[in-house]
Amino acid sequence: MAPVDAVFNFTEKDTEKTAAIGRALGLPTPSAQTYHLVAHKLDMRRRLTEAGVDDTPARPVRTARDVEELAARVGYPLICKPVQGVGSNGVARIDVASDIQTALDWGNAALSSVPSGGLMVEQFHKGSEYSVECLSEEGRHVVACVTQKISEPNHFVELGHILPAPIEHTDRVRIESVVLAMLDALGVTDGVTHTEVVDTGQDVRVIETHLRPAGDEIPYMVAEALGVDLIEALARQSVGLPALEAVTVQFSAAPHRYAAIWYRSPDTAGEVCGIDGLDEARAMPGVRDVSILRGVGEHLTTLSGSSARSAYAWAVGASPDEALARARGAAEHLRFSVVAPDAATVRGVG
Repeated sequence: MAPVDAVFNFTEKDTEKTAAIGRALGLPTPSAQTYHLVAHKLDMRRRLTEAGVDDTPARPVRTARDVEELAARVGYPLICKPVQGVGSNGVARIDVASDIQTALDWGNAALSSVPSGGLMVEQFHKGSEYSVECLSEEGRHVVACVTQKISEPNHFVELGHILPAPIEHTDRVRIESVVLAMLDALGVTDGVTHTEVVDTGQDVRVIETHLRPAGDEIPYMVAEALGVDLIEALARQSVGLPALEAVTVQFSAAPHRYAAIWYRSPDTAGEVCGIDGLDEARAMPGVRDVSILRGVGEHLTTLSGSSARSAYAWAVGASPDEALARARGAAEHLRFSVVAPDAATVRGVG
C-alpha cells in the first residue's frame, strides 16, 4: 500500500475524523481541539475570552428565562443562533423581550439541519461588518484581503461583498491584528481561513471563523482584484509544497481594481417557472459571472439562510461603487417568473 503523505479537509464536515486520521498517521493537520473551537461557537467565545482577544458575553440557552438572564447583565440587543450553525441558518436578533420566543423558535427550527449543540445567545455588536481572508503556514499568518460585507438586517444573510474593503489603513490594521491574534489563540497553523468580524468603531469583535476558503465567490474575486490566488495556495499546501512565500499582497490607497458580488433574494415564495435576462446580464460591463441558484422547477422560499438566495452576479470596477453597481445591476436584471404556492397564477419577480 502506498504511504499517505498528507491529509486535508476543505469543508466543515467530518473534521473530527480528519484530526483523528492525521494524528494516527503523524501528519500535520489541525488538531482536534482547533477543529472543535472553530466549529463550536460557544467554546470559541470562552477561548477568546481566556486569551484576551475578545470578551463578548455569551451563554447556552434553552428557555426565554436563559435569554433574559444575559439581557439583564449586558442589555439588548442580543443574537440567538445555533452553537454549531452554518450559512446564517437559525440566526435572529433580539431587540426587546418580546422578540425572545420568536428567536428561539427560529433557532430551534434550524437545529435539524446542523450538528448538535443547541442554541446560544450573545451580545450583539453594532458596527461595520467585514470578513478577513488569511493564509497560514507553520504558524505564520498572512492577511490576503479584508472584505466588506452587506447583510440582511434580521437574520444576517449575506447579500453582497466588496473587496478590498474601502476602509482607512488604520482601521484595516486594527482588524488584521485582532484576526491574527484569534488564529493564534485557536491554534490555527496551516491553510486558508475565512473570519467574520464587526468593527464597532471602538474595538473589533470576532463573529466566527472557518478553516476553509470563503464562500460567495470571494476567493475568485480576491484573485481578480488583488492577484492573490488562495485556492492555488491551498492546493500547493495540500500536496506538501510551500505556499506562504508565493503569496504577495500589495495594499495601496488605490488598488488596481475592485470586485463585488450581489445576491438576488426575491420577496415571494413558490416554484420558478421561468427566468429571463441571463444572457444580457452576463454581457454587462465588468461582469465576470452570473449564476442561477434556484432554477426552473425549484422553489423559492423566504430568506431563512444563505441557501435560500436565488441568484448572484459578480463584477469588477475601478472603484468600490462601480464594482458594486455593476454586480447589483446584473443580478437585478434577472427576471424570475414564479407560481405562488397558494394560487395557480404566475407572479413576475423583477
